Order: sequence, then C-alpha cells, then structure tokens
Amino acid sequence: MFWNGRESYREGVAQLDKSVKDNYNKILPVFNYGTESDAQAMNPFMDRAIEKASVNIQRHSMFFNRKEYVRWIDDSYMMIGLGYFYKQEYNKARRTFEFVINEYKNNDIKYEAMLWLGNSYNQMGKYKRAQSVLDNLGNEIDKNPKVASKVRKMLPLVRADLYILQEKYGQAKEPLVDALYLRQKKTVDARVRFILGQIFQQEEEYYKASEYYRQVIKKNPPYEMAFNAAINLARSYDTRYGDNSKDIVKQLNKMLKEDKNLEFRDQIYFALAEIAFKEDNDTLAIHHLIKSVAVSKSNNFQKATSALKLAQIYFFVPEYELAQAYYDTAIQVLPEDYPDYKNIKGLSLYLTELVDNLITIETQDSLQRLANISEEERNAIIDKIIEDVIKEEEKQKELDELMLLAGNTNTGSTNTMGGRSGGEWYFYNTTAKSFGLTEFRKKWGNRKLEDNWRLSNKQAIFEPSQEDLLAQPDSISGDSTIIISKDSHSREYYLQNLPFTEAQLAISDSLIEEAYYNLGFIYKDKLVNNPKAIESFETLLELFPLNKNRLQVYYQLYRLYTNDENFEKAEIYKNLIIEQYPESDYAKLLLDPDYYKELEARRNLAQTLYDETYEHYEAQRYYTVYSNSTKALTEFDEPPEILAKFEYLRAISLGKIEVVDSLQVALENLVMKYPDSEVTPLAQNILDYLRDPSDTTSTKEPEEVIDVSIYEFNSNSKQIFALVVADNKININALKVRISDFNMKYYRLENLSITNILLDASTHFIMVGNFNTIDKVMNYYNAIITNEYVYANLTEDDYDGFVIAQENYPVFYKDKDVKKYLTFFRQNYFEDQ
Repeated sequence: MFWNGRESYREGVAQLDKSVKDNYNKILPVFNYGTESDAQAMNPFMDRAIEKASVNIQRHSMFFNRKEYVRWIDDSYMMIGLGYFYKQEYNKARRTFEFVINEYKNNDIKYEAMLWLGNSYNQMGKYKRAQSVLDNLGNEIDKNPKVASKVRKMLPLVRADLYILQEKYGQAKEPLVDALYLRQKKTVDARVRFILGQIFQQEEEYYKASEYYRQVIKKNPPYEMAFNAAINLARSYDTRYGDNSKDIVKQLNKMLKEDKNLEFRDQIYFALAEIAFKEDNDTLAIHHLIKSVAVSKSNNFQKATSALKLAQIYFFVPEYELAQAYYDTAIQVLPEDYPDYKNIKGLSLYLTELVDNLITIETQDSLQRLANISEEERNAIIDKIIEDVIKEEEKQKELDELMLLAGNTNTGSTNTMGGRSGGEWYFYNTTAKSFGLTEFRKKWGNRKLEDNWRLSNKQAIFEPSQEDLLAQPDSISGDSTIIISKDSHSREYYLQNLPFTEAQLAISDSLIEEAYYNLGFIYKDKLVNNPKAIESFETLLELFPLNKNRLQVYYQLYRLYTNDENFEKAEIYKNLIIEQYPESDYAKLLLDPDYYKELEARRNLAQTLYDETYEHYEAQRYYTVYSNSTKALTEFDEPPEILAKFEYLRAISLGKIEVVDSLQVALENLVMKYPDSEVTPLAQNILDYLRDPSDTTSTKEPEEVIDVSIYEFNSNSKQIFALVVADNKININALKVRISDFNMKYYRLENLSITNILLDASTHFIMVGNFNTIDKVMNYYNAIITNEYVYANLTEDDYDGFVIAQENYPVFYKDKDVKKYLTFFRQNYFEDQ
C-alpha cells in the first residue's frame, strides 16, 4: 500500500521536473515547483499517493501509549504532507508537517518535517516563520550529528531559497556555498553554481561569476543551462582586469552558426552587444542589439530587454522616431509586472503621439510638393511606384511559398519567455493556429510578413517612400468616403490624395499647423526637451504667422526662454502678448503676478457654489437650483467647465418648474455655447429624446444596464460550480460522466458531488460542490472550464459555466435569468483573477 503511494509520488515529482521551465533571464530560485497549472497536472499522482498513505494509516497504525509501533506510519504522514506540498496546497501541507513534528517528537522524521515546514512557509511567502523554523532545525542538527544526510544537504538549499524568493541575493550566497560543500547531486550542484554565477554577475563581481559559469559547463548540465552559462560567461567579460574579448567573441560567433542555437540567437547577439558596450564600441553594440530584436522569435523577455536597451539609447541621442519604434516593440511583449512597466508604457505612448505628428507634417509636406510639380514628372514618379509594387508583390509571393515549405518541416517549439516547451508545435495545432490567426487579424488587420510589420506607419523608422505618401487614406479631400480607386496598380489610386485645389491645400495646411502645435507641447511637457519645443513653436509661427493658437504659442515661448534664462528672447514674446492681446489672462498675468491668485479665489467661489447647488439638485430643491445657477452665470465668467455644469443644472431645474419648452431652449443654448463640455453629451441625449422620443436610428447601441441587486456577494460563503446546458443539444448523462471523470482524475480527494436539476422544461442545471473558499472554487472553475475532454463535441453557445454561492442558488433558481447572474458573477468573482 505504502509502496504504491510512494511510486505514484515519485512519478509525479519526475513528471514535474520534466515539465517546469526556468526563466534564465532572472536569477533562478533553488527550487522550481512550477505554476498552478503544473500543480494541477500533479493532482492524479499526488492524490493517489495521499490516498494510499491514508489507507495505510487507517488499516495498519498501532499507536499505544503515545508510541507508534508500525514502521511505515510516520512515513505515510510525511507522504501526505509532501503530496499536498506538490499540489501547492501549502496550508494542508503545513498542518500535516506540524502534526508529524508534534506527534513524533522522539523520531528523527521530525527533522524532515521541520525542513518541509520551512519550505512550505517559503512558498507561502511567510518568510519570518520560515526563518524561525529553519533556525530551530539548524540548532537541532548541531545537537544531533545523526540527523539524516538528506536533511543536512537540503537545509542550506531551503535557506538560500528563503533569501532568493525575497530578492535578498547577497544573503543567499553563504548557504549556497555551504550546500556545495555537502556534495549535492550532480544536477543540484550545477544549479547551485549557476545561481551563484548569476548573483556575482548582478553584483558586477565578474571574475567570480565567470569561475562559477565555467564550473557549470564542466558539469555537463542540460543543454539550456549549459547554453545560458556560456552566454553569461561571455557577458561577464570584464575590461577592468585587462581581459581580452577576442576568444569570447570568436566563441559567440561560432555559436551563432550552429543550428542547435537558432532559437537562442537573440541572446547571443545581446551578449555580443554587452561586450561591445564594455569596450566603448557603441556603434557595434547597437548593430548587435538591432540583430537581437530582429531574430528574436519566441523569447519575449529577451526581445523586450534588447528593444528597451535600443529605445533608451535612441531616446537620449535623441532620435525619437527610432526610440518610439523600439519602445513599441518592447511594450507589445512586456508583462505588466515588469519593473517600471507603467513608466515604460507611458513614455511609449508619448513617443507614439510625437511620431504621429511628425508623420503628419512629413506626409502633408510631401503631398504638397508632389501636387506642385508638373504632370509629366508626377506620372513618371507614379509609374515607377507601380513598377516597384508589382516587383514587391512577386517577391512576397515567393516568400510566402518558402514560409509554407519551411512550416511543413519545422518540428521545434519554444515558450514565450525562453526555453523549449514539451508540447506540439504551434502550427501543427489547428485550433491554436486558427485562434492565433483570428486574434492577429483582430489586433493588426491583414498585414504583410515583412520587417517592422507591427508598425502600420513605417515612417517611424524609415524615410517615407513615394508609395507610402501617395497611398495615404484620404484625409484632405473633405470627404474620406470618396475613393476614386482601390487598385494600387493604377495612377488614380495615387493621385486621389494629392491637394490640387485651394480647399484641399487649406485642409493640408491645417493638419501641418495642428501637428506643429502638438509637437511643441509634447516636447515641452512630456519629453522635457525645451530646445525641440522652441524649434516646433517657432517653426509654427514662421510657417503660419496668423495661426489660431498664436497667443498660447507666444506664452509658451515666453516661458521656455525664461526657463533657459534667455531673457532677451522672452521679452520679445512678452511684448507680443501685451500688445496684441491686452485683455487676455496671459497679458494680465504678465503685468500683475498676483492676477492668478485673484482668479483662483474666484474659481474656488464658483466651485463651492456649484457643490452647494448640486446638493440641492440631489435633494430635488429645484427652485434653489435655478436661483443659484442663475446667480452663478451672472456673477462668474469662468472657469468654463463649471459654468457649463451650472447651465445644465439650470436647464434641468427649468424643466422641473416650468414647461418642457424652457428645458429644450436652455439645453440648446448649452450645447451651442459649450460644445466640448463633459455635460454636453448628456444635454444632447435629452434634446434628441425631446425632438423625437421614438427615434431609434442612433448608430451607438445604448449600453444595457442589468440590475443584479437580488444577489449578494459574501466571500466567506460556501460555493458551487454550475453549468447551465440546453437539453435538446447535449447528452446530459454523458456530460455528467465526463465531469465525474475529471473530478476523479484531478480532485479525487475533495469528495465533490454532482447533482442535476431542471431549470425549466428544456434546460438542465448541473452543480458540482461544495467548495469552502472562493479560491478553491475559482481554481476548479479555471481548470474545468478549459478542459477539452469535459466539453468534447460542445460549442461555447451550448453551455454557460459559473460559480454561485449557496445562499444565491435559491434566488437564481427562482429568477432563472442566466444573463443577469453571469453579469453578477463577472463583476464579483474576477476582481482578483
């Protein structure tokens, strides 16, 4: 009985060792117990081990006078604890190990239980408790030299993991070195040396890091570890001690040529880049980084790292277009928990906004130049473009055919964060391929396979080609729905976007004017590049001296030059504001520095009065609302956002105390006076209804509001997993059998029950329960809802799956509105998912 359980346990551990993947881009943990899905796959093995151990205890235990007389009983308890540990049910594992420690105080097995108790606390993130348990175990080992060798060997490993999981890498070095002196297994020894190499490399102790990486390679570990040790050895090259990089570079270039390293070329190029940076050869380093990004296919972490490095280099040059392109590449693959993710994403968005405006200027300038040359010259350019398009299409066709042939012979597979995965190659999996293609088209549309395919506007990296410029969507014709030709092989296709008429030229000029205005603020406020901001604003004034925003531009230039202590230039723009716009706030501020203090005081008065008025509105005191709003609109002339809100409250109160016509007139006045206010859409909706209550022609679907107040969410309630299925489409009995099979395979120890009732004449309601916590039921939900076996021959339209609390079940059964409950379920159960 015990033997069968132990074999199942060992088989499960061996399976986990094969399936878990390490992320070599970070310092490795000493132990890798996998993800929740990896633990899910362990359930059949560990449940069998726990079951066999439990039966062994029940049948054979002989416990008298606080002493167990059967040899294997204490081992059975340990196996139960280990089974729960590998299922990642750490609380159950903890309770089992604590039981063993208390029950077998005079048995050496307590030391093993203490070790795994500390390890459980590590995995739970309770590091102080782990530290206490491991310290006690260390004291016990010092007192008792007969403690089992496996406990002695594992203790420093668990101690080191305690520090690594907290990212206290410096403190992990001592226990890792202690572990090496205890002669670990070959695989463990290599892993410990690799981790020590990583820590010393992070601390820039490159000599020590290099020694450990060389030792790892000599241990002949699995290829991926050996490869990463070789890469890190190269990256640990140190110019401070006069090292010569010639042999290292030669070895890396040799690795680039080996077929077995095809999927690792991005890492090799990155290592070459780091060497070049250390030797102050920035040009070569950038070349290698560009290669790293270009060849990276599956290791998203490395792709993001290389792209970010390039983005930062180009940002500080500055070459913002190139910086934007590489920030965009990085942000596509960065996980949200990546360090400084929010700032990286924000900077990427700023640069995208910048590049969009640069492209607008460049595009419109080029279109205007093309419109101004002779017809003969223009047609010659267009004919050359058409010729190039045809050649490119032929090349693309050949490339597609080659890609298809390559796809039929490829058998490798890699995961997204580096390392090989053990599953089927993506393109052999029809379901995955179809889903992937659909998702790609949703996000990117139909794009050619080409360099920088992710960038719809290639001008972010390259000078725009004539074809790119001429084929721009019609943005200057005044009616973007008018398309003369969609045939890229015809002249008309390229001519249709050129600004030939005065009206079209005026629209083109307005786009350039707005883009320069936007650029000034992006450079000034978002990228903090004052010289480029000044250049943008002054170019705007030079090209469009009478532009509509010149007052704001004058003031921005005044501030920019003042900040740069160029007071002579600042005075020029100050005088322009005072002379041309004497009644503006800017002029008043420049003449009276206290002007804004007075202005702010008036704004505060307006805000206070609005807050009071809104309270009256909520209390339905409409005469007071009308009186306060009228007073505010008479006394205050700014800020406009507050005045618009007063207009809205005044209009609504009029509708309540007078006739509907008064409401309509007041709302029309509001929409006309404040077209950009946040309350204007509300006013417009009311006007639309007043004009035609039966009008349903709105192109925007109103969002359906579903009242879910009949249900209550209680995180402490017992929970049920439920399926609602249509009887006429599904074999209910077969579905229940498949659910039962799933439960037996993955949840055999949970004693889950399956019940089935009719929700109505044609709909079945299948329930699986009970679950004591939301975490447990949501783990079950996530596991079963994606299980292909359970839903074999079913489509997503055939069933609805959700979790429901016991007290909400009778409410749901009475209401029978599946859509309503699903809304409640999504609102409340997925907050932490």
